[in-house]
Amino acid sequence: MKKLIIEKDKLINNINIIKRITSSTIIAVLKGNGYGLGLLEFAQVLVENSIDFFAVSEIEEALALRNNGFKNKILLLASTSFEDEAETIIRNNLIPTVGSLNSASAINEAAKREGTVVDIHLKIDTGFGRFGFLWNKADEFLSILKSMDNLNLAGTYSHLSFSFEKESVYTYMQFERFMKCVDKMKECNVSPGMLHIANSCAFLRYPAMHLDAVRIGSAFLGRLPMDNQHGLAKIGYLRSNIIETKELPKNHFVGYANTFKTKGATRIGIVPVGYMDGFGVEKAKDTFRLRDILRYMYNDLKSLNKSLYIRLADKRKLMVLGRISMFNIVVDLTGTDAQIGDEVILEANPVLVDGRIKREYV
Repeated sequence: MKKLIIEKDKLINNINIIKRITSSTIIAVLKGNGYGLGLLEFAQVLVENSIDFFAVSEIEEALALRNNGFKNKILLLASTSFEDEAETIIRNNLIPTVGSLNSASAINEAAKREGTVVDIHLKIDTGFGRFGFLWNKADEFLSILKSMDNLNLAGTYSHLSFSFEKESVYTYMQFERFMKCVDKMKECNVSPGMLHIANSCAFLRYPAMHLDAVRIGSAFLGRLPMDNQHGLAKIGYLRSNIIETKELPKNHFVGYANTFKTKGATRIGIVPVGYMDGFGVEKAKDTFRLRDILRYMYNDLKSLNKSLYIRLADKRKLMVLGRISMFNIVVDLTGTDAQIGDEVILEANPVLVDGRIKREYV
């Protein structure tokens, strides 16, 4: 009764826009079930459109690609220090991220046991505070790399924390730190390999940071925490059906907490989509400064009485009544001839849509 619909022509157009913007290698980030578009389906569309370098967050995502015939380069963005994971990485020809002595040792020892030399990407922490060697500890990670014969440095990268902000001083500082590390590596006769630091927002805001490669995820979906000035279309919507109708009298509450009461006789419909399906859910607002948080709080207060709508297949809008439940919403059918079985369209960010819901490319 519900599907996430991905309009393939819009996705391909987004891919082509992104390809036109840069001459750098595009590393397609497929974390989170391909940003909600479906890992395997999304990967296939990318390959068909000449993008053949992937990145994922979890080994399970990489194995799903391998087990379904994808021979592409796959970069694991999260480093590991576990022996069994290191062996899995090498046996499946994956590219591990190395960002600590522990991860370097685990990958090197596993490669030694397998009798091979493994390509790695070195992660530099330029200020994000997660994976990676600290940017001002170049002597440390260079010493580690030189001491491990089963590691081949194929790439070096970092991750930006504030790239959605226009002219971010911190973004420029991170980039400068990264390039200082690269210069230090070259001075020590260590080739850094493929250089990449730009994520989707940096890719669009800071062309000078494209370097050898760019990592693109949310830009493919046209869903970014910044102004869209490149014509990228939003990808993905939920499709469901009305499963029940009924008549409610005046002054009848609808939904949890009695937040809505009918003002007159009201004909309602029930749609089997709720917040567990990603409807009415927003990505956490944890990537903003204090003034951004205050702005969102202000907008949230203003929207307390703002109506939420879905639409029928013929584009007539239906107002959602009361709170969104886990698996259902109630909509106002008053004045329409909508019936049980009629199709409805709901806006939802694919990355937030539950993975159990079928993805359908049209």
